[in-house]
Amino acid sequence: MTADKHPEDEIAVDLKNRGFAALLAWLVPGLGHMYQGRMSKGITIFVSISFLFVVGLQMGGGKVVYCSFTGEDLRWQFVGQAFIGSAGVPAVVQNRVRRSQEKNNKPRTPLFGGRFALPANHIERAEWLRDYHAYYDIGTLYTLIAGVLNMFAIFDAYGGPACWYEGYRQEKSGDKEGQDA
Repeated sequence: MTADKHPEDEIAVDLKNRGFAALLAWLVPGLGHMYQGRMSKGITIFVSISFLFVVGLQMGGGKVVYCSFTGEDLRWQFVGQAFIGSAGVPAVVQNRVRRSQEKNNKPRTPLFGGRFALPANHIERAEWLRDYHAYYDIGTLYTLIAGVLNMFAIFDAYGGPACWYEGYRQEKSGDKEGQDA
């Protein structure tokens, strides 16, 4: 191998439009990778992250993903869950509809059959915890992990694959020795 050519140069991945790939990866897990032509990676990401999200959502009866950042109900988990992309958008829509209904003194009418809707009060949230037991917390954790994993997938779609080649350590140690002399 020549001195000016590294093995990492042989692994060519056309990242196409990296920003668009990252947006697609946020909208649907794995879609950004499929856009870049990395089909097996994209399918693996889609299946694993979507499965984890759907299982978590079902564990909590569709009530574990909701958007609320008020003092009385600070749902910090939604920050991670929002990285799941288009699957988290209904929670934001529910939040906006609910806030609009409260502002206009209208009766509470959640969309989507109540899925992704924030609880009306602490009593309703306590009922959810009673009805779903530990599955509510486990479902919250699963959906949170799915969102955080998709955050890493978004970064991979934007930045491309990390490459490691055997000569890396030798080059780095050679550089340091040359500086000390």
